[in-house]
Amino acid sequence: MAHVPATNIRSAINIGQIMRQVIVSGKITRAGELVFLRAMVAEDPLTPEDLTTLRQLMQRLDMGLIKVVE
Repeated sequence: MAHVPATNIRSAINIGQIMRQVIVSGKITRAGELVFLRAMVAEDPLTPEDLTTLRQLMQRLDMGLIKVVE
């Protein structure tokens, strides 16, 4: 995975697409988790749609429906 500075992550990758993919697959890689975490602390705010998707993702993580895979 190429190095992407945290402040530019939203312009490089659509975090909403990644979150939806994680929800559908029920899996997230360590690299995907890193991208997701960097996007959460980036200076650009999440869109309302992304916030809704984030809530869904967190609920599924809490319920054990999403697994971190290698």
